[in-house]
Amino acid sequence: MILFDNGFDAPSSYLLGSAGLCGRGTCDHGTAASWRRHQESPVTTVWIIVRNISVNPNGQANFDTVQSAIDAVPANNPGWIRIHVASGVYREKVTIPMNKTFIMLEGDGRENTSIEWDDYNSTDHSHHRNVHVDATATFDCSADNFIARSISFKGVRPAVAAQVSGDRVSFYNCGFISVQDVCIVMRMKNRHLSDLQGRHLYQNCYIEGGIDFIFGHARSIFQLPAGIAPGFITAHGRWEAEQHDEFVFTECTVDGVTPVYLGRAWRDFARVIFYRTSMSSIVVRRGWSAWHSVGHERNLTMLECECTGQGSNRTGRAPWSRAVSATQIARFTSLSYISADGWIEAQPH
Repeated sequence: MILFDNGFDAPSSYLLGSAGLCGRGTCDHGTAASWRRHQESPVTTVWIIVRNISVNPNGQANFDTVQSAIDAVPANNPGWIRIHVASGVYREKVTIPMNKTFIMLEGDGRENTSIEWDDYNSTDHSHHRNVHVDATATFDCSADNFIARSISFKGVRPAVAAQVSGDRVSFYNCGFISVQDVCIVMRMKNRHLSDLQGRHLYQNCYIEGGIDFIFGHARSIFQLPAGIAPGFITAHGRWEAEQHDEFVFTECTVDGVTPVYLGRAWRDFARVIFYRTSMSSIVVRRGWSAWHSVGHERNLTMLECECTGQGSNRTGRAPWSRAVSATQIARFTSLSYISADGWIEAQPH
């Protein structure tokens, strides 16, 4: 499930460890030992930063590219490492593989620090190759326990801005911008998953994109202040009733300049919830599309609750979508739904 929320107050008890910046191209471990958490569930210890890495193309940092800093993180890293990325535009693809866990990627503000690339979801005629949508992502995170703060990810051409498939992943004050097709991809790892894997939080983020610019089948919460959304905001891919996956938007703003649907069903058990979201007139009256699930509408869960604005008028909405009470969806709109073990509260700040 994905929950976008604009009103979560982070606990004030988070701690930051002290660790000096390391020499260019190498890093030293901090001396703090309290980063280790109890191995049992739930998470009972607040993590701290044990290592700092800096990125700046002007040569006054440990590395001059984001990917080189990621590569410096040891495989199966056990403690949080903060990678601070200075203001600027970094024109590169960035990949965080599954074994590069516990990374915090921190910019100088989503208006100031951005990672941009221009892969294209089509045939690249100049190089005679076909580029699949999964391969176009400017930023691709497959690792568990990842945090991004105050940084933007951009797909310069029609491509994916960010692709996320790890568990316990959160984005704070970030931007996701794509020309069309897809802005963010949320998908499970290519292996059997328990109910608690693939949990994502997007808090106070800005998302701008086109058709299906949020698609996939993770358990995620979006807490967004604003987003421009021509086309379809979501294409959820839940394919069976037993999956505990959904996109949940809470206290968000949907605005823009061209008509938009709240979502369409990518697969037959898609589940999307808009809660206390401000919807401008760009939201089309029908609101939802069954897409490939025509004939299976009874399996779709497209819900709206306490939304406001001209676009929240449900006159003319798809008849199989529903308006519900806050009580009916309370378990989905609480952060505890994706953080029952306390992983969000234990993150370093």
